[in-house]
Amino acid sequence: MKRLFIYFLIFITFSGIVGITYVFPTPYSSIVNEASKKYNVDEATIYSVIKIESNFRQNIVSHKGAIGLMQIMPATGKWIATSNNLPFTKELLLEPKYNIEIGTIYLSHLLKKYDNNIENTLVAYNAGPTRVTNNSWRNFKETKNYLIKFKIVNFFYKISLFFK
Repeated sequence: MKRLFIYFLIFITFSGIVGITYVFPTPYSSIVNEASKKYNVDEATIYSVIKIESNFRQNIVSHKGAIGLMQIMPATGKWIATSNNLPFTKELLLEPKYNIEIGTIYLSHLLKKYDNNIENTLVAYNAGPTRVTNNSWRNFKETKNYLIKFKIVNFFYKISLFFK
């Protein structure tokens, strides 16, 4: 009976891990891994932002004009590209490698700006840096929900990447 219980626990654990990797996929793994190392941003953070922003739909454009996997606003993309001697066109933001690089550079910039405070970084990424400065993000349900989603999604990506 004890052995059967142990086998059951192993089965449940394995099923849970397989389920997590299905719900929290890791496409573009070589691109994300490279960007993570190059710009010192945790892979789980990059994947979490992509999952929340676009759910891995590379050609998505939001109603506000944010583009691609990491939902980069063209003005932000142009600023990041120019600051890092990279080419820029709005069409490039639809390319996964370019979008992930620009988004990861931006996350890296925000992490440095906010002393690795992930909450402030995500508020700035989602609602804009001025919302962090004046704390007005607290009035936006969307940004509050974004932070909650990030905590949940990031937890599962950390598990998924651990077993990869």
